[in-house]
Amino acid sequence: MHPAIYTGLLCTLAAPTLGVVWESLGGGVPSSWNLQETPSSDSTMALSIALSRQNLDQLESKLTKLSTPGEAEYGQWLEKHEIDTQFPVVDDTAVVNWLKSAGISNFARDGALLNFTGSVEIIGQLLNASFAYYSNGDVVKLRTTEYSIPDDLASYIDLISPTVFFGKTRSAVPVPSPLQKVQERRASSTEVSPACQTSITPSCLKEMYNVGDYTPEPAAGSRVAFASFLNQSASYSDLADYESRFNIPSQSFTVELLNGGVNNQSASKSNIGEANLDVQLIVAVSHPLPVHEFITGGVAPFLPDADEPTEADDSNEPYLIFYEYLLSKTNAELPQVISTSYGDDEQTVPEKYAKRVCNLIGLNTLRGLTIIHSSGDEGVGSACQATDGVTPQFNPIFPATCPYVTAVGGTSDVSPEVAWNASSGGFSNYFSRAWYQNSAVEKYLTNITHETKEYYSKYADFKGRGFPDVSAHSLYPDYQVIAAGNTSASGGTSAAAPAFAGIIGLLNDARLRAGKPVLGFLNPFLYSKGFKALNDITAGASYGCGGINPQSNRAVPGSLVIPGAHWNATEGWDPVTGLGTPDFQELKKLIQKAKTNFSNKVVANALKRGVNILGNLGHTGTYQVDHILVFPPYITTEEELEKIVAHVTGAMVETSQSFI
Repeated sequence: MHPAIYTGLLCTLAAPTLGVVWESLGGGVPSSWNLQETPSSDSTMALSIALSRQNLDQLESKLTKLSTPGEAEYGQWLEKHEIDTQFPVVDDTAVVNWLKSAGISNFARDGALLNFTGSVEIIGQLLNASFAYYSNGDVVKLRTTEYSIPDDLASYIDLISPTVFFGKTRSAVPVPSPLQKVQERRASSTEVSPACQTSITPSCLKEMYNVGDYTPEPAAGSRVAFASFLNQSASYSDLADYESRFNIPSQSFTVELLNGGVNNQSASKSNIGEANLDVQLIVAVSHPLPVHEFITGGVAPFLPDADEPTEADDSNEPYLIFYEYLLSKTNAELPQVISTSYGDDEQTVPEKYAKRVCNLIGLNTLRGLTIIHSSGDEGVGSACQATDGVTPQFNPIFPATCPYVTAVGGTSDVSPEVAWNASSGGFSNYFSRAWYQNSAVEKYLTNITHETKEYYSKYADFKGRGFPDVSAHSLYPDYQVIAAGNTSASGGTSAAAPAFAGIIGLLNDARLRAGKPVLGFLNPFLYSKGFKALNDITAGASYGCGGINPQSNRAVPGSLVIPGAHWNATEGWDPVTGLGTPDFQELKKLIQKAKTNFSNKVVANALKRGVNILGNLGHTGTYQVDHILVFPPYITTEEELEKIVAHVTGAMVETSQSFI
């Protein structure tokens, strides 16, 4: 993005009157955050105004048409310029004048963000806000508990950041010490090599998820990416060692820096665990498809002198910056699958911020991007309290709760797989249940006893978006990875997300080689058809809310205990493993199923024989059949089309093409 710089004499405009409190924490500073000190009035801080986009009420309906198999527009993904036209950013004149009226001269437009800097005193007056330093362990942030904007700017501004976001963004990092292993088993399983019972290698992953001998063709255009935050950067040398260790032909990865991100390849660099896990597992599954890393720098609320912020002073709010950046790029510049293994407790993310980010993700999926997020490694929850520190509740993880994300939970064991007992899942308190999952979630809720549902409804909103959507192996046995030149054990949903992303990269390769569009936003396909090609996990459970953080295996000070808190893995969708784990070969068959084309002569003959065929005239003089009605009328499935028409008309299929 190329920022537009605004300069000039700025002090002559009258300041608009502040009106509405735009964001407020209500209950005060989140628990575990402590007031440290008040900054000097002349300290400098930097903020971003997220300008509103128009027509977002049409986003869901448009995405439904593009991502639902059987829809006329399925797979007709939009280009960047079409997004900008259909969902334009509001004019910034009124907002710019507001900044000028306060004497703020240092600001620049960057896409839909208007970035500006000023003294704590001036910005405090501008927003009617009191900023202070707050700490949570080794993390220190400059924040306020509320801020205001003029009434007449409410339709122009989504939010101003960073202001009230206290979330402590974290990766779904490997669990450092073993948790109690779930022992249940299910009857059916995929047979894998005995060695995979002790550690997960690239060959184990391919066996578990039935990749077989499929070899993708990089020239076809399928690409996979992962996002790195919190000063993480993957190591080239560790990937080379990983490839050598597991006999993978050598390939590297490309890197893109944004917002001051740093690609640190120093031998002493220790902050590599998440990024290394991402790149190594993507390569393990999808080699030799191109792999790309996006490294997003943190957003400091002040302007430090240090060249590179440490994790202690990093005030990272990565999602807004990252997804705005993706939206600024053309489709051709972006990998089609992007995996991210970071998250925050949803309640710690201001609702306006979460919805802004989620809409950005939705806009990106309109372009055919598959956005994958790990569901988290805290089971039902860790602290298990609302932001007031008093009310007990389960803790869903954002951005996994965004309905435009494909959220990946975790499994354990290999033959068979069971639910991993720390796989995060549940129901969002911000986002209502997604349209594509209503039937699956209702089935899950129907199978819960009345007493259980009544008890859990005090801690979870069953009308919220259910997550995860799918799952993949997370832990027990551990993954073998290379870190700082050494073979080590790792895992968690941080591993599940890139592994699943690699599978989607392979499926996109199969589609592109067949001349078809990429899968793009997966969820409508997964819930309507794709579940048939997933391994349904029906044993095991995830736990939490017991005073121990399942991710760190440490006590959580001040946490609330909710007796019996857990989610069971069940038949169909469940809030531990979603719809299940991937079976690549079965998914590949499903995405290559044909919509049958018949000649116009055959259609005319069928109509004479009492068959009503619903479809569209093709470009080659054929008739593309969606459904067939036979009297007495009924609608057949795609699988029955060829059989029914052949039986009624005696006709032969002339050509075929994919129906999804």
